[in-house]
Amino acid sequence: MRPRPIASAILPLALAALLPLSACSALGQETQSSEPKAAGSQAPSFEPSGSGAGADTGAGSAAQGAGNESAAAATVDPGWDAPAQEAGGTFLSMHENDDSLEYRAVDSSGEILWTAQRSRACSAHLVTTTADGPIAVLMDQGPTTEDSLTSTASGYDLQTGQKRWGPVETPGAMLGNGLVFASAPKDFIGTGGPRTALNPATGAVAAAEDEDEDEVPGEGGTESPGESDDSRPRVIAMFGEHLVRSQGSDLVGEDLDGDRLWTRAAVDFGMSAAEAREIPWEPIGTSHALLGDAGSEERTLVDLDSGASVDSDISGAWFDSASNTLVTAGSDLQGFNSDGTERWKSPLPENIEVAGVGAGLIVFDSAGDGATARSARDGSQADSDAPLLRTIKTLGAPHHIAESGAALVGDPQTPLLITSRS
Repeated sequence: MRPRPIASAILPLALAALLPLSACSALGQETQSSEPKAAGSQAPSFEPSGSGAGADTGAGSAAQGAGNESAAAATVDPGWDAPAQEAGGTFLSMHENDDSLEYRAVDSSGEILWTAQRSRACSAHLVTTTADGPIAVLMDQGPTTEDSLTSTASGYDLQTGQKRWGPVETPGAMLGNGLVFASAPKDFIGTGGPRTALNPATGAVAAAEDEDEDEVPGEGGTESPGESDDSRPRVIAMFGEHLVRSQGSDLVGEDLDGDRLWTRAAVDFGMSAAEAREIPWEPIGTSHALLGDAGSEERTLVDLDSGASVDSDISGAWFDSASNTLVTAGSDLQGFNSDGTERWKSPLPENIEVAGVGAGLIVFDSAGDGATARSARDGSQADSDAPLLRTIKTLGAPHHIAESGAALVGDPQTPLLITSRS
């Protein structure tokens, strides 16, 4: 097994979806794609150096763990070479082969559920939610036209790999902020072209910008006669059942039927509508989003159902589905009910950062002191003997925790999985 770095990192899982991602490029090698195939194998176990135990193929360690409560939180290496995304206790990322990418979906016990091959040029993917359960959206290459390859997207049931929709032709790269795509900028320099948002449940177009909307106002764009600079609707984000657009100086929230949920002036968030279009929106749970650049301490948590600001001037936000709690970190650590009402507040000590939230826990990365935890439900001190906390004493604080208790640790670019066998 190849060596793995065990460096603690603080990186929101959803950041993988927010970073600019490549579409399938004609410059990449053309490799035969495959529909997901059932795997049913256990990911190899991982033992950190100095633990006194060697690596295993996975089957043996799984059998050991079944009869040993202390081994309930085993650690496996799925071989991922990119940040993993998760929903419903199933994780997805990709493994780089010499001539292709192999997507691997892994459940909370460490079982590889399915795999799918794609060209190395098709590295964009997204795990998102629908009313019928989470899906994995994978990019692919469509038919070649005029010496160029078209980009397509397909949606698959995250747990089974069964196709839900697609392939659907996209204008270009998966831009981030959910299921939003954009064509390349003119001359491959500057702001990207018109954006299209796809309905995660069906792959149908939920919103699309016109061809003459490819310039952002204030950045060299043109306007149609008799029309203000930014009066036309522009796509911002598409998360689950929520679409966010800008229109004029306002931000608008809509559902998948096109019904307006809310309207707020962009200045309420301390920015213009054009700036809101370019700043990352990170999904938090299924009904909230964190607005602002990663690393900033001036981010805002927004309720996508109402448009209300739950908390502002914060560095991070998380949703713990086990206790139905929104957790934010700013000058204080706070817990909110899902409707935005405050449940508890606690000072956040210096040199303490939130590493991950989930399974009822808020896990901290304490500089020089290892990982500690509190209860997400009420902010009280958590039981330090929980299986997950025992494991991360060796491997470092997790950067994502699923409701199942499974967690991602190590370098987010090559993550390991702490399993849950509950």
